[in-house]
Amino acid sequence: MSQYAEDQENEIEALTSMFEEGKEFERISATEYKLILVPHPTGEEENHVGVTFHVTYTPEYPDIAPEWELEDIKGLPDEKVGTLKETIEESINENLGMVMIYTVCDAIKDYLLENNVKELSMHEQMMQRLKGEDGGEDDEEEGGGEDDEESEDEEEWKGLADKTLCLEKDRITADIFSTWKVKFDDEMIAAGVLRREANKGKSGRQIFLEIKQKEEESGGAAKSGGASADGKDVLVYDAALFGEVDEDELDELSDGED
Repeated sequence: MSQYAEDQENEIEALTSMFEEGKEFERISATEYKLILVPHPTGEEENHVGVTFHVTYTPEYPDIAPEWELEDIKGLPDEKVGTLKETIEESINENLGMVMIYTVCDAIKDYLLENNVKELSMHEQMMQRLKGEDGGEDDEEEGGGEDDEESEDEEEWKGLADKTLCLEKDRITADIFSTWKVKFDDEMIAAGVLRREANKGKSGRQIFLEIKQKEEESGGAAKSGGASADGKDVLVYDAALFGEVDEDELDELSDGED
């Protein structure tokens, strides 16, 4: 066994004695493993942040830096993840030539401890910004008449920050809304409140001709005088009623002008 392989195996044995296997330590192969890191591993306080440190030894580790990546990142925004990665790189470079994973893990845990803050929802972030803006106005204006207006604004928003949101499983999603809308539109069409897309944009003449065709197919052929053979009234199309001009009338007008 080479010195590198021996150093790597000894480090893994040390890590398994310091991290609980199956909960904090997960071995993948002889040279690859994962460490699940949180600011309070014993649970004495709530862990709002955490990461999984995925390590793969290079053949000449620890003289050559190991390959690594962060997985299952919890509670850290992108800018803080970037800072944490810089912290890891710095710790690795400072400890080249000696086994270093426990030292790097300590640096990660210190960073998580410093940033163990509950991630705010979009609503909470908005309320926090509003409070900050209100505070800035109070500092700039002293004894002005606008203080009363600011107080009214605070009353208007009061309580929203503490409002309990419904569970995520109970919230309306785009799919649920789409399903409901289809059902709602069908009910409105059946009740005559809405028209189907097929009828939208049709002219009065088109609608009239469709109705007339249905009557003719059912045996009620229309005569030009407005009554059928059995004396019953039939529909007669009048373009003026629909704000339309009959094409035949346009032709007659054109002929008269000639």
